Formats: sequence, C-alpha cells, structure tokens
Amino acid sequence: GMDNLYKRYVENLNAACGLVKPQVTPGMSEEQIIETIRSGAERLFRIHQENDGILQEILFSKTAETLAPKEAEQLSALADELFSYNRSPDTGVAYRIHKLLYEYGEFHQDVDRMIRELYHQGITMLYLNVSAGDGKKGLFDDLMEKYFSAGAAYLERYGEIGNGQTRGYIIRCLGNLKHVVRDLEEDGSGRSPEEIEWEEYMKCFNRTMDVVNSSDYRQMNPEIPWDSFAYTMHYDRTKFLANLRTEEAPSPMIAQGVLESAEYVYRHQEAAAKAKNRGLGGRTRYVHGAARYHAGLLSVEELVDTLFEMCESSDLGDFSGDNIWVLMYTPEYLMYYTGEMPEEKRQAVQARLQGALDKQQEFLFRLPRNEYALQVTRILQLTAGYMVNHDKNFCQRVLDYILACHPPTFVHSKVVGLLTRWFCRRLAQVRPELLEGTFGLESIDEASGNLETLLELAYQSGLRHDLGKCMLLNYIGLYSRRLLDEEFACIKQHAVFGCRLLEAIGMEEMAMAAHYHHSSFDGAGGYPRHERECPASVRVIVDIITVVDSLDAGTDDVGRSYAAAKSYERLVEELRAGKGTRYAPHVVELLDDPVFYEDTKRFLAESRRQVYVEVYCDAPCS
Repeated sequence: GMDNLYKRYVENLNAACGLVKPQVTPGMSEEQIIETIRSGAERLFRIHQENDGILQEILFSKTAETLAPKEAEQLSALADELFSYNRSPDTGVAYRIHKLLYEYGEFHQDVDRMIRELYHQGITMLYLNVSAGDGKKGLFDDLMEKYFSAGAAYLERYGEIGNGQTRGYIIRCLGNLKHVVRDLEEDGSGRSPEEIEWEEYMKCFNRTMDVVNSSDYRQMNPEIPWDSFAYTMHYDRTKFLANLRTEEAPSPMIAQGVLESAEYVYRHQEAAAKAKNRGLGGRTRYVHGAARYHAGLLSVEELVDTLFEMCESSDLGDFSGDNIWVLMYTPEYLMYYTGEMPEEKRQAVQARLQGALDKQQEFLFRLPRNEYALQVTRILQLTAGYMVNHDKNFCQRVLDYILACHPPTFVHSKVVGLLTRWFCRRLAQVRPELLEGTFGLESIDEASGNLETLLELAYQSGLRHDLGKCMLLNYIGLYSRRLLDEEFACIKQHAVFGCRLLEAIGMEEMAMAAHYHHSSFDGAGGYPRHERECPASVRVIVDIITVVDSLDAGTDDVGRSYAAAKSYERLVEELRAGKGTRYAPHVVELLDDPVFYEDTKRFLAESRRQVYVEVYCDAPCS
C-alpha cells in the first residue's frame, strides 16, 4: 500500500482530470459560466502547486544512495498506479520513478530489480515516444533500444537468475526490441529499405520466437505466459501489411511472413471468439483477408466484398473499440483495394464506396469527442492522407472536430484566430504594402474584394496554428504538475504534426503557418529547428500569429489561474522587449498607437469571454 503523500498525488491527478471539463448546465448565465471556468482554473492551479511539491519531496530530491527500502516499495506501488499501458494517468512520472528505482537496484546490486526496471523504463518510454518529425524515427528510440537491449542481454545469464518473474521480463525486453528496428537507407546491396527493415525485424522476431517456442525454456518456467508472448510477436508482425500496400512491387518474402502471422492471430482469435460465443473482430478479419490477398490466395474482389460487408453491417450507435476501428479505417482500405480492381469492376462498386465514406463521416461526428479524443486523433493522424479525396467542406469539419476534442486548445485557437484577423485588418489600414502577395493575393484593397478573402484566411490560419497539439493529448492534458523535459520535447513536435496534417489535406500555406509559429522573427531561436525558409506568401501571417499567440496565452485569466496570468500591460512590454528578435517589429509597433492599444485590450477581453462561453456550452463549431 501507499502512504498518504503518494495517495494524495493520485487523488490530485484524478481531481485535475475532472476539472478540465467544467460542469456547465443549461440556463446558466454568461457570468456564471465564466465564474465556473475560473474557479476550476484556480483549483487546478492549487493542485498543480501541491503536486509539484509532493514530487519534489518523494521523487526528485531522492537519489539511489538516499532512498530507503520502504520508500522504494512505495514508489514502486505509485508507478503501478500511474502506468497501465494505454490507460495511464501519468506515464512521465512513472518513467522517472522506474529510472530512480533502476539506479537504486544498481547501487544495491539487486539484479532482479535491475532487470525489472530496465523493462519498465523501456515500456514507459515506448508510451511516451512520438515521431521526431520525419515520420520514421521516434524521439526516444535510442533510449528504448538502450533499455530493452540491456534487459535482453541477461538472456546469457538466464540460468543464474532464479526468479521466474524476472526471467519473464528478460523475454519481454527481447521481444520489445522489435519496436526500435530502424527504417534503414539502401546499403548498396540492391535491396530496398523496406526489405532491409524486414530483415532486421526478422532477426529480432526469430531470436525471440526461438526462446518462446523452446521446450527447454518452457519447462524451466511453465508459469511464464509463453503463448501470449508468441501471440504478441505475431500480432505485431502484421503491421507490415502497410508496406505491402505502399510498395510498387511488394516483396513475396514479406507477404509470406505477414500471412504466417495473420493465420496465427486468426486461429487464436477464432478460438477466443468461440469460447465467448461472439463473432470475430473486424481488424482480425481485415488483416487475415488482406494478408491472403497479398500472398496471392484471395482475389481483390473477395477482399473488397468482405470489407464492404463489415462496413455495411456495423452500427452507427456502437462506440466499442472494434466498431470504431471498422467504421474509421475500413473506408480508407476500401479506397486502396478498389483502386487495385479492373476499371469496370471498380466503377461497379463506386456507389458502395461512397456509402462507406458517408457512413465514416456520419460516425466520426457522432463519436462523443471528449471520451474518445485519443482514439479519434490517432485515427485521423493515420487517415489524413486519404482526406484529400473528400470535399473541402468535410476537411474543414474534421479540423474543427479535432480542435473540439480538447476544449482548452479550441478556446485558445479561436481567440488566436480572431486576433490574427484583428491585427491583419489593422496592418491593411496602416501598412498595406506588407500584405501584398500574402496567400497569393496581389493587391490588398477593399475594392478588389481581396481584403475580405485575406482576413478569412488569416482567421483560419490562426484557428489552425495549434492543431498539432490535438495529436498530443496525453501530454497537453497534464494539468496536475509541471511538465518533465521529456514531455516538453514531445509537445515541441506539435508544430510539425499540425503542419503534416494540414499538408495531407491540401492546405499547404496554412500548414506553413502551423510549422513556423514558434520560430523567432530573427530565425535564431524557437522550434522546430528547420532548414527551409518560411515561404514569403505566409511570412507576415506567421509574424502576426507569433505575437498574438503569446498575447492570448500569457494573459488568459479565465481558463488559467489569476496567479499564472499576466496583465495585458505587462505582456505588451514583453512583446516590445522581444521586438526584432523573438517578434516582428511591424506587428508589435501596431500597439504603439494608443487607440489601437486600448481597442485591442478590450477586443481581447470580450473575445475571450465570448469564446469560452461558446466552447464550454458545447456550441456547434463555427
């Protein structure tokens, strides 16, 4: 069990999660709504301070040498509370605890603890890991490889280790090395990067399966869940279906390996479904059919028919994991596989394909977004590339939906959109020449109608600037303590993620605004670090967004505590201090006009109140 301080941390964590969505009831006045949001923010601020203090006392002030055995056990119990794979309230702190406990094990030469903690450091890192921006490598791949390799290396000393549970952790480390197989470049052997990656992966797969299927190992420790380890390895190997879909000439070797694993998973799932008297899951049916198709054992028509049948028989009111999977992913696979059919057969199924896409749209907007925000944003990240095939109106709705998944980001984004338009309009009045060429619009005047077009695009760019944050909900949702360095490194990827999502749906210029909004005006600071220049067609919009982003975030006294918010006057001073380095002089200098300065102060306060009321009353996205 855990002592009071440890329990208090968990209680605060749960309380913070409850405070993020204030309870706004119908019939409340605007004043009551604002007050409810404000008091929630004040409570969050106090929880945040208290939890920072608790962590300092129980974790960050400790070293391997000073940690007492009872504290080590308490921390171990806390880490178990904080991390449980997909449903983890606080993976970051769990990782830091396991890091300290590993050092503690090393200090006391406790090999069982060291092995256990190597696995836990690796697995918490796996759940913290995000793509480093190129879509291939993860930020923490090297660390994960270090932990899992060190744990797997104990296989050589397997006989000396008496504890069966510890031996299980060695096997898990060995199997988890599959997560850090690199995407390798061609190595001069004439093999494609995909084939090289497959061969590297297969070395890990075969090494693990040799141990998992060995009768010697199984006899030594019959209590280890060997069959479930084997299932996990096969399940993971089916991810190579993606390579078979994207390759010009898919490798028969990969197709054969994927088929073998798909058959294994199918048999396993079939037995489980029979035992529970239920049907097979949609993902299992798809993987099995697609693997058979790529291995030449099933026609594309049969596969497409199975996918249509799954999609058409699914229920729009069913929000179970499997049904979400079927309705969100199947249409994208149908787009691909119908494209493999002969022209006349493809034409014949067009109406059914459109039906599947329409059903996907309808289902997406029915999903209760606050409960399913994480699944939805993951799915949208993976399917964004196909959205180009939808109409622009659908893409706009999806972007609004993603933002609405996280109300605090939605509020900030809408206010930044309004401020971007406000500053852009002012710039058009006093220095219109700076806006020429923006979004490809040549003359910026009322007469040509270009000004209204420009102001709308400016608003949309501001509204979408933080879109990537909604791909990082497990980081930006941490309200109960300060961010760890590892978490801040992940959040800094939001500019890249937002850019990638907007590019995928054909909004290139807005994508650039999302990419550059944390870069310094002089190019010397900020993130992400980049090689390419910000395109001239959005440069001035980025300059505006960078200023108004700081203006809103720093002065918000509704959704964040008074103690954390700065006054408008103080923030404008900070903008002036950063003029020419962090911020663009031509934007900051607009505030030198006393009338515009006062008008902006009033506009910001009014807009913020209005947007908070709108978003927290769950008004439909505009």
